[in-house]
Amino acid sequence: MIEESLSRQVDSLVEILEAQASDFTRLLDHIGQGEAAVRSADVSLLLEICRDERVIAARLQELERHRVNGVRRLKESLGPELRDDATMRTRDLCGHLPAVLRQRIEPVVEQLRGLAEETARRSSILRAAATTLCRHLGGVIQAVNSSLANGATTYGRRGRIESPEVLHATVDIRR
Repeated sequence: MIEESLSRQVDSLVEILEAQASDFTRLLDHIGQGEAAVRSADVSLLLEICRDERVIAARLQELERHRVNGVRRLKESLGPELRDDATMRTRDLCGHLPAVLRQRIEPVVEQLRGLAEETARRSSILRAAATTLCRHLGGVIQAVNSSLANGATTYGRRGRIESPEVLHATVDIRR
């Protein structure tokens, strides 16, 4: 009876971990698209990707809540000495499971850990690149605005400074 209960709990936890791994994979795909958007300086695509990532991150947060509850229930089932161990991670919990159950959960835990680390690494790089791109575009916009505001010249259709006519323009770089 206890083995059957543990087995159901482990199966439920494996299901949650697999869903998290799937979402991390989707997040990595979005990060790849974000890297391409930064390379091509496509800010609108980057914003769209960020909106999609927020949805995935919200789902991951919900799954994480379920995972924490599942681990808590599993610790309670395994014994009172584990119940109070707040620092125990899912990976640490595997060592307290019977071998048959451990073999079902350990590969998923390791896969999820690798995906989470890769996502964090690539996300950090993308964030830095996007910040640099925004600063660069902001500087270009400020330079153009300054040129126009000083009345020196204006930009023509081909992107060249052509006429000495004064145009007063403002560009909102926060949008």
